[in-house]
Amino acid sequence: MPPPPWSPSAQTATPPSARRDRVTEPGALPAARRGEAAGSISAAVWQLDLLTGELTWSEGMHRIAGSDPATTTPSMQWWTSLVVPADRARVRAWLLVVREARRGGEEQFDLVGADGVHRRVHAWTEVELDARGEAARLYGSAVDITAAAPLGQRDPLTDLATRPALLAHLERDAREAERQRRRGGTVLALVDVDRFSVLDDALGRTVGDRVLVACADRLRTAAPRGSVVARLDGDVFAVAVSATPVAGGAAGEPAVLAAPPDAGALAEQLGAALRRPLVVPGVPDPLALTASIGLVTTGGDEVGADDVVRRAGLALRRAKRDGGDRAAHHSPALEEAAARRVRTEAMLRSALDAGRMQVLYQPVVDLASGEVVGVEALARVLDPEQGPLSPLVFIEVAEETGLVTRMDEWVLGRASGLAQRWRPPASGAPTAIALPETGAVAVAGPRHDLPTVAVNMSSRTLSRPDLAVLVRGALQTSGSDPARLLVEITEHSLLDQGEHARRTLDGLTDLGVGVGIDDFGTGWSALSYMSALELAFMKVDRAFVSRLGLDTSATAVVQAVIDLAHAHHLTVIAEGIETEQQARMLVEMGCDHGQGYWFGRPTPEADLDAVVSSWHERARAARFGAWAAAPAPVAAPPAALRAAPAPAPAPVAARTPVPSPSAPAAAPASARTLRQRALSLRP
Repeated sequence: MPPPPWSPSAQTATPPSARRDRVTEPGALPAARRGEAAGSISAAVWQLDLLTGELTWSEGMHRIAGSDPATTTPSMQWWTSLVVPADRARVRAWLLVVREARRGGEEQFDLVGADGVHRRVHAWTEVELDARGEAARLYGSAVDITAAAPLGQRDPLTDLATRPALLAHLERDAREAERQRRRGGTVLALVDVDRFSVLDDALGRTVGDRVLVACADRLRTAAPRGSVVARLDGDVFAVAVSATPVAGGAAGEPAVLAAPPDAGALAEQLGAALRRPLVVPGVPDPLALTASIGLVTTGGDEVGADDVVRRAGLALRRAKRDGGDRAAHHSPALEEAAARRVRTEAMLRSALDAGRMQVLYQPVVDLASGEVVGVEALARVLDPEQGPLSPLVFIEVAEETGLVTRMDEWVLGRASGLAQRWRPPASGAPTAIALPETGAVAVAGPRHDLPTVAVNMSSRTLSRPDLAVLVRGALQTSGSDPARLLVEITEHSLLDQGEHARRTLDGLTDLGVGVGIDDFGTGWSALSYMSALELAFMKVDRAFVSRLGLDTSATAVVQAVIDLAHAHHLTVIAEGIETEQQARMLVEMGCDHGQGYWFGRPTPEADLDAVVSSWHERARAARFGAWAAAPAPVAAPPAALRAAPAPAPAPVAARTPVPSPSAPAAAPASARTLRQRALSLRP
């Protein structure tokens, strides 16, 4: 081996570029990178007196270590502590071999300096012997070869490690842990800047790059010493912190280790660093950033470094699904959920291809009269083993994979067909509306001649530019009246699509299709759209309806939604009504329509008439709606409800107005309430 430049026997110094070329051939790098590398390499030399323990450093050594010469007293222990944990034991073993074998050597390793900068270093060591042939001094030299590292190891934008470099580090750390019989684990944190794409789109690529560089600097500073910080892709960063041996055990025993790094504390530290207001040149106001963080602590059962990153990715996905600006830890439950999602996607594709789908219909009831005025079409997937599956099982996977658009289109075709051919069975209820000016008017048979069929449209389907064309084709194929079809969209879909949603919904209303907001109350941010969009109805979320009578705040929210909708001339539909008490409270609050298990469960088309008739019987028994003013069922048969009071009983023809002496007994307040509700409904 030729003598290193700091060796006493060296007559001339080897230029830094020549030493770098021993590590990386210039031809392996593009010309631009070769020039950049040659200009940024910094050399350093040191000398260790093995008798006194005195260590002498050059200023170049301080540059590599990221330390301040005025305040730092170097030592070999401190120097090796800067080496990343995955390389530390190897470097210490190398120095020991040099000393004991009395021959020089060279090594490459990564370190994180006192300034938090990750560097790749190539080092040489030589031994000077005394007159007895014993090692008296060690000489060393180190060169920062970070800029000359192989392509793909450093991110060109942030100068962080890349995914290949991170994987290599994790592999080395796993091998070192196995060699040490380590009883600790490495913590890997994946950090994803929340809503970065929105910021990038709004402020431009240049500002977005500046934000990424700033985030990289903050993460590098916040990460514990010895960590590896990398940029994996886009706005996703990684921080790997290794467990570190702190003492040696007895001969033949495994090393004693400190407890594994605290993953929760690491996540809090990284998140806090990114939350600080960020001032970016070219942006007038400071930016407020948050991050979702996925955490995993290795346990030795991983199948390679890719598996470690995959597990952290599962945790990151959970953190983002839970709303962002939080951390989530990997767990076996996430593994099971991931496997289940894969199975669910395969099942969905198979069901759509094989036609194993079903539409169930749930009645929608006019709360004032108790009559069925429509149904909502609900998709179900038929599993060969489990039967019909609830949307809770598959809807999230369907939306993520885009399969929900095929499902929506399939349901739309069948719902349009039902709208054309279905009429609810006659209720036989007295649907008289007693108004003070006209008195009582008894009308036999259903008052609502055109029941509606509502379908749900996902955000993905709403984003289709041809949605209006798709709906028009379904109506033409079925021959259905557009007025009988309703389209439900969620608040979040409306907000996510923005102006595109407005254009799409305008196309639907131009067809004569009624459009409404589903699950209203979960966001409240769609209020600004209520005046701008031509909406027909609004559905109160079941989360509030279920707490009626139990939670005064929920009651206040429902009342506010009803009043708000009526102020905009919208029909209000309450979802999730499961008890008679909830239904009657909603009547008193002025709600127009309702649906839920108390009226009827979702059912196939073949059983729909039976479910509606069953509701009529329950409404009669409960004296709900129009049956409230009718005689009790035990006092007279149902046919008597259609008979006019006269000395000689005679049947009354259908829809023939007949004065009813019992009608004036109805409370005037009730009559006024019914009239107000009737007038509040949108024409």
